[in-house]
Amino acid sequence: MSAEELRARVAELLGELPGDDDDLIDHGMDSIRMMALAERFGVDFMDLAERPTLRAWGELIRG
Repeated sequence: MSAEELRARVAELLGELPGDDDDLIDHGMDSIRMMALAERFGVDFMDLAERPTLRAWGELIRG
């Protein structure tokens, strides 16, 4: 998944596009949405929860 695809998915879920280093939880990302994203991206939920930013998630997903 590209960075742009990740941004689009997160923006769709939150109804807004946060900055790369914004805390996504502060923008309304909840654990249920994070679990769904973790499953879709094939990553561990806790990895997403520990660093809830677009930048960190992009690095995690791209390996």
